[in-house]
Amino acid sequence: MSDLGSLDVIDEDGRTIRLASLWADGPAVLVFLRHFGCIHCRDHAVQIDRAKLPAKVVLIGNGSPSFIAGLREQTGWTGPVYTDPSLAAYKAAQLKRGVLRTLDPRGYGKALRAMAGGQRQGRTQGDQWQQGGVVVVAQDGRILWQHASERAGDNAAPDLIRAALR
Repeated sequence: MSDLGSLDVIDEDGRTIRLASLWADGPAVLVFLRHFGCIHCRDHAVQIDRAKLPAKVVLIGNGSPSFIAGLREQTGWTGPVYTDPSLAAYKAAQLKRGVLRTLDPRGYGKALRAMAGGQRQGRTQGDQWQQGGVVVVAQDGRILWQHASERAGDNAAPDLIRAALR
């Protein structure tokens, strides 16, 4: 994961941002989304936002920058959101990908809970087989903690992220 900081992501205006700049002023929590229309990801964004973590929190999807506005509309997320259509940052973060991971029936119950909480599944906006995860990075670029989702809906609990920031 040492090359994560040397990679670029794209903001909603199409500008390229170097990942290392995200933790230049202090620790950062990188929340990688499966894709921008994912119900589990939308639900996770809301949970993370409500948790008020003591660090810069950034969402990273993998679809077109034009999809970011829809994620904001669905979740109310006002923080930074970027995209990595190349999936290079996902690979560097050692996140998982696969058909069976996406279609794992254990994610269905979590999708129902997310729906009960007001979230909706959108159309696929990115790589449908990519799984998400969370990487907590110290200001000096050290990886403090990482969670690679095993399947859709396997989101890192905000309390675990908070503990990694201590």
